[in-house]
Amino acid sequence: MQIEIYTDGACDIHADNQPGGWAAILQAVGEDGELLKEKVISGGAENTTNNRMELRAVIEGLKLLTRATGLTIVSDSRYVIDIASGAKKVAMNKSLWKEFFLAAESHSIEWRYVAGHSGDELNERCDRLAVAEKDKRAQPKARPAEEQVDLKEGMVGIFLSTRYAAKDKLTSWAAILVKDGEEWALSGHLEKTSELEGTLIGAIKCLENMPDAQCAIVFTAQEYLSKGMNQWLAGWIAKGWKTKSGESVKYRRHWERLHDLRRRRQVQFRFVKSRDGIPYFQRGKELIAKILSRSL
Repeated sequence: MQIEIYTDGACDIHADNQPGGWAAILQAVGEDGELLKEKVISGGAENTTNNRMELRAVIEGLKLLTRATGLTIVSDSRYVIDIASGAKKVAMNKSLWKEFFLAAESHSIEWRYVAGHSGDELNERCDRLAVAEKDKRAQPKARPAEEQVDLKEGMVGIFLSTRYAAKDKLTSWAAILVKDGEEWALSGHLEKTSELEGTLIGAIKCLENMPDAQCAIVFTAQEYLSKGMNQWLAGWIAKGWKTKSGESVKYRRHWERLHDLRRRRQVQFRFVKSRDGIPYFQRGKELIAKILSRSL
């Protein structure tokens, strides 16, 4: 009788709770190739890693054995095989490896590597079981908090979007302007213009279309614009339009124009990290797509 244990693990390290799953399939096969016995187990954990799940699968597979025996363990994890066979030393997961060596000490183990997703039937079964266990424990990713865009009466909200077409070296911009429940749009198409410069030009065009003394907030996903107006501008002016490193400020004429426009209006510039849930940005995005479809 030949005993084989197939094992596999899975983990989503990008999920908030880093869920993982493992699976092991034990098969006892007779001399004529007849399947005499099969046991299938699986499980999982949160806040784990793929290596821990691969190793946990092996440990739990060994626990299925009721007496000391010779067997083959089939895994697609070089991490597990290299350390278990003595080719590499334990550096992490030491407590888990201690558990493995205790479970393995009474058995004679031959290791066999199989490439993952290479068509091996039992490896594929283990993979599906491990992934299913991982998915059971997955939590939906928390949505980013929506930006507060409430506007006071009489204030204009300017929701500025840009998009750069690298192949054609052009930038399109669009802004949805909102005041007291009414909204309108402005847009433009700029050839041989970077997205950063296009953002500045878009902001200028919007402010030029507003009367003096108007209160407004420019919402932008470009930190370059918000930091420039809120943090860097005063220093540039004090240094004669030089940066901290002594270089000339890029797009100086646009920054000067924005500075002049803001002095004659009450304008705030606010960086928006996540535009999800803000419909004005979605409409701006759709408007840009229409501009590009006509231009390209």
